[in-house]
Amino acid sequence: MPRSLPFALPLYLLMLMGLTACAALSPAFQQPEVEVVALEPLPSANNQLRFRIRLRVFNPNDSQLNLSGLYYTLRLAGHKVLTGTANDLKPVPPYGQEDISLDATASLVGSLMAAADLLGKPRNSVPYELEAKLGLRHSILPNIRVTRRGEIPLNQFGNR
Repeated sequence: MPRSLPFALPLYLLMLMGLTACAALSPAFQQPEVEVVALEPLPSANNQLRFRIRLRVFNPNDSQLNLSGLYYTLRLAGHKVLTGTANDLKPVPPYGQEDISLDATASLVGSLMAAADLLGKPRNSVPYELEAKLGLRHSILPNIRVTRRGEIPLNQFGNR
């Protein structure tokens, strides 16, 4: 056993340094932000409502954000309306931003429930919630989950 100790000691030190580096990286990492930039209708396929959604990812870190994939859901008035995924994404530069365009299929039931809720209760805005899961390529950090809530004003559509 004593003979293997000199050979194992560098391995243990290397592992300890790796764990220390992981602990040092995680606290400095800031969550990226994701926002909806545009939502465009696409021709329907198989009687499904389809949209192209453009998301903007902001990287508040001093290192490039290498995204392996994205999964998101968009809720309107509490109803899940859109779900989408993307892979093979461009890296987001340090302290930069990148737009991601992806196709999404609307949930028929969620869309109908949101429409019924909006028509049943006259309002000036509709609450939305965007949940996104960003996968990081070649990273020791876990997937990043981002949630954004807000209100979409409806009166802007009637004033055109």
